[in-house]
Amino acid sequence: MGTYSIIYLKKPEKAIEVNELLKEQYNLKYETYNGIDYGLFFSQEMFNEDLRFMNEDEEGITNLPHFKRPISKETYYSLLFGLGNCFGDIGTVCIKISSISDKDIDTIAALQKFSKTPEFKKLINFRKSKNLQQLLQTKM
Repeated sequence: MGTYSIIYLKKPEKAIEVNELLKEQYNLKYETYNGIDYGLFFSQEMFNEDLRFMNEDEEGITNLPHFKRPISKETYYSLLFGLGNCFGDIGTVCIKISSISDKDIDTIAALQKFSKTPEFKKLINFRKSKNLQQLLQTKM
């Protein structure tokens, strides 16, 4: 288990814009699948591509074999976000902070730098976010 920080955007539809800003200004690297950048904040486009993968891709269809295809948006949404897992929702990022992996060091450092900008205050939902201050005060 461990301790996680979940950061919520004020406007979930800004996920792509925020991901692009983090990529350009803080040199974060993202993987791209089927033309979609899988950035830090989970976007609607990422959700749509994941759902397409689960319903149409040969490998994706082997995942969750007990679900009849096509899996609906509502069912897939409840599978991702309704089980109390780390995902918060569209427009969120979840990072484990109790034992930081090597791959998260650059991400946390970028978020710490980003937190010192006026954009951070405009874009982040502080009330809804969990363990944000703990993440921002983490020593690398």
